[in-house]
Amino acid sequence: MIIKAIRLNISTREGEFGFAFSFDRNLTIIRGSNSSGKSTVFNSILYAFGMEELVGGKNQASLPYALKDYFEFEGEKVFVEKSEILLEVENRVGDIVTFRRSITDEQKSPKLVEVLNGPYLTEGVSTLSTFKYLHDGGGAQYDEGFHTYLESFLGFKLPFVAGANGRQVKLYLQAVFAAVAVEQKRGWTDYIANIPHYGIRDVRVKVVELLLGLDVFELASLRSELNNEAVEIDGSWNDSYKELFREVRSLNVRVDVAGLPVRVASTIDFSKVSVGIQSDGARISLVEYIAKLREKYKALELQIEIPKNDNSLETVAALSEQGAELSRLVSLYESALSTLAVHKSSLSLNKQLVIQANEELISNKSSQKLQKFGALLGLSLSKEQCPTCHQHVDDSLTASGELISKMDVQTNIEYLESQLNMLRRQQDGINVLIRNCEMDVQNTQSAIVNVKSILSSLRKDVASGNVNSRALVKQQIFIEEEIVKLQRFDDLFGEIINIFKELSNRLKVNQERRTSLPKIHYSEDDGRVLDLFEKMFRANVGEFDYHSAPVRDIEIDFDSLLPFLKRLELRVVRDAVEGAELAVHHYQAGKSRNNIAADSSASDFVRLIWSYLLAIYQTSTHSTVNANHPGILLFDEPGQHSMATKSQRALFQMLSGDPKLQSIVAASFDDSEPVFKESTEELQFKLIQLNEKSITRF
Repeated sequence: MIIKAIRLNISTREGEFGFAFSFDRNLTIIRGSNSSGKSTVFNSILYAFGMEELVGGKNQASLPYALKDYFEFEGEKVFVEKSEILLEVENRVGDIVTFRRSITDEQKSPKLVEVLNGPYLTEGVSTLSTFKYLHDGGGAQYDEGFHTYLESFLGFKLPFVAGANGRQVKLYLQAVFAAVAVEQKRGWTDYIANIPHYGIRDVRVKVVELLLGLDVFELASLRSELNNEAVEIDGSWNDSYKELFREVRSLNVRVDVAGLPVRVASTIDFSKVSVGIQSDGARISLVEYIAKLREKYKALELQIEIPKNDNSLETVAALSEQGAELSRLVSLYESALSTLAVHKSSLSLNKQLVIQANEELISNKSSQKLQKFGALLGLSLSKEQCPTCHQHVDDSLTASGELISKMDVQTNIEYLESQLNMLRRQQDGINVLIRNCEMDVQNTQSAIVNVKSILSSLRKDVASGNVNSRALVKQQIFIEEEIVKLQRFDDLFGEIINIFKELSNRLKVNQERRTSLPKIHYSEDDGRVLDLFEKMFRANVGEFDYHSAPVRDIEIDFDSLLPFLKRLELRVVRDAVEGAELAVHHYQAGKSRNNIAADSSASDFVRLIWSYLLAIYQTSTHSTVNANHPGILLFDEPGQHSMATKSQRALFQMLSGDPKLQSIVAASFDDSEPVFKESTEELQFKLIQLNEKSITRF
């Protein structure tokens, strides 16, 4: 990306004011005193890109009052009636557009950006204009959004990354710009300061990974895809499992499905999955049970076909038999209800025990952390010794003086974890018992209804002296209905089992793909890129005359992607002084690292920021790396904290020496002509020299 030109238009009653500058394709220095408006020009560039959040705030709130309220000209206040920013930009394939964005305008919102197709500022050419919006819902996702357009224009394809809430969030362009544009007030306080987080985990790390072109996003995207697929498979399995047992509960018999787990698995032997019916105290197959029902139906048919002259005695006997059956069923129903209540009570108690055990586990783990931290700090209490009276303090769950075996915190944690596992297994078992009891209750209810119906028919038979028993016919009807239900369930079971097979196979493929992914966060290619990044950073640190630590001891930590000092560990040396302990901190060789920022002077830390941002660009554009840096750096007052002229010259020399990099630097050079000359002598750059104020009359 190349920024070609910028123009500020301010309309007032006294005439037209503003500024207009064009920029070099390599290094441009905007020079002026501390109150001349360098930052105004710099912030106007960010505003035209819709990146004013890097300065602080959105829309006009981020800009100085001179662009929206009033400014001083020849000792008089001039009030702003209307103002706008125009910025001409060229992308990597040579397309040129001009962005026009209002600052103060009664007719136009600052959330609206006009995109002029062509070099409107440098050549006065514009063939077509379109309007885009920003800082509103969808501005970075919909085609009408300005940041969606800008992302496409600059050739970016921003990834989705993990958000703080676990959902996938887009890595917005504003976060990326924080690594290429550093404003003056807070920009030099961190390696990538003022970066908007947007609820993104480790957003700075994600930006560096993107600009370095690491494979981590593709791997993360694939992992996320596989995770989402696994969740979808699990959900589909649960839905099918619930559908299966809804059908089971609709039957009038005790049905169990053997060999089918509650949770989806990739190692299920479906040849062992079967449906069984509890009949006369034994488990038989569904086919066998249907055959028994057909035999019972035929037996009833034979009873109906036998000629009878007087069936009153048989009917009375049947009445007695069905009455006894009804009593038995009512007793079973009451027993099933009682058992169900007991199991539900057990489940409720189990859940309470799980909550209590979990709370105790959290408490013990917290105590263990405090104990470990105390040990690191050398606290007496961590060694089971009272810091006041120096008496022994038991690391125990029981009161002092009790003659019983005691458990320390670690043992108790292990005990509680095993208890939780046991309670959760019990919970699964109780849920199965509850489901079986609910089926028993439902089946017994249906059986009671059927028996009552048969009893009613038998009583009518006795009263009417009917030769052809209504009760036998009604029993046949019930059997027919049950056979139809069981056959429909058999067909459905076959369909659902096919669904289960497909889900199990999908999970197997998912797990195989997951296993083939790299076990570490970065691939081998990423490791080579990060090694190059470390070398570039270390070389830059040496060029900028860093003094706070030996350059050879500086390295990039692959977890945080920040500079650290290697072989340095913060240790604590303790000396007994009149019964107390004296803590003395010093550095000693070890495995852990210290953030180099904490051990650098203010000016040296700024040198580290220069080195870091330049190393990102240098690595991204290296011949062996195919990455995503836009090829531009914007620095506002990089010479912070009385920076040595030698270091500033090294920075400008590095910026001007790379023909692929456009850099725009706003600097005052301590308002010193000698400092400016020494910093830039014999370097190739374009100078924009501001007068007393950047805003002038056109």
